[in-house]
Amino acid sequence: MATRFRLVMAMQRTIQRIHTLVDTPRLKSFSLNAPKSVDVEYANGIKFSLSAEFLRVYSPAADGKIRSIGSEKVISGRRHVGIMSAEPVGNYGDSFR
Repeated sequence: MATRFRLVMAMQRTIQRIHTLVDTPRLKSFSLNAPKSVDVEYANGIKFSLSAEFLRVYSPAADGKIRSIGSEKVISGRRHVGIMSAEPVGNYGDSFR
């Protein structure tokens, strides 16, 4: 049992070292282009412009509004979507309204 505990602890230390060695991109800017898109830029130069429709379809919060027809996901009300405000939630999230 003690050997198993030491193995688990060694694995956890290794995972922590890997996570600290990986160069995680840092957010440089986040701007809202109401009502149609959100622009995100990282410190390493990568930029994304995410449309309101894209965020509506792929948001985990949209899961409750998904119907399935065959194997396709159908989300109602995604065409005329707009983002009027963005607010930080916790340490890592944003809430769009």
